[in-house]
Amino acid sequence: MTAWQAIVAEGNVKAGDTVVVQGTGGVSLFALQFAKLQGARVIVTSSSDEKLERAKKLGADFGINYRSTPDWDKAVLDWTDGRGADHVVDLGGASTLNRSVAAVRFGGRVSLVGILSGATAEGFQLVPTFQKRVRLQGINVGNRDMFEAMNRAIEQHKLQPVIDRVFPFEQSIEALKYMAEGTHFGKIGIKF
Repeated sequence: MTAWQAIVAEGNVKAGDTVVVQGTGGVSLFALQFAKLQGARVIVTSSSDEKLERAKKLGADFGINYRSTPDWDKAVLDWTDGRGADHVVDLGGASTLNRSVAAVRFGGRVSLVGILSGATAEGFQLVPTFQKRVRLQGINVGNRDMFEAMNRAIEQHKLQPVIDRVFPFEQSIEALKYMAEGTHFGKIGIKF
C-alpha cells in the first residue's frame, strides 16, 4: 500500500517519467513494479551490485551502488542528461533527503516513505527545495479505495510480490534480526 500510494495514488507517476527507488526491500521493489506498470523508467539505488542486477531483472532501467557512488544524486542527473528524476521514493530519511532533493527535477516530487536513518533531518538544506519547487509528500499506508485499486492492478497485470524469505511464527525474533541485517531482497514474511 505504501508503494502504491507513493507511485500511483499520490505520486501520479505516468508513462515516460523517471522514478528513483531507494533500496531493494519490500516497499522499494513494489514501487519499482508499480512504476513500471505506469510506464516509467526506474532507477534503483542499493549497496549491493548483486541486488542491483536482480532489480534489473524485475525491470529497473538503471542501478546505482551508493557505496561505490556516494554522490548517487549526481549519477541520477547524469543518467537523465541533467534534468533529474520526476519522482524519488525516499526510504532513508535524514541521511538521504538532501540527495533526493538534489536528484529530482525542477517541480519534481519526493515521497517520504521511510526513516531508516532517523526521523530528524537536522542537516536538511531548505534552499534547494525552494529553488527547485520540489514537492515533499509524506506517505503512510493508505485507505480502502487505494487498497482495492492496487489489488485490481496486481490481479490484472499478474504482478508477483518479491518474497525473500518466510519464517514460521515461532522464529519471529529471528525474522526481525534478519530484517535488521539489511541483506534481504524484497519482503520478509512470517507464517502464522
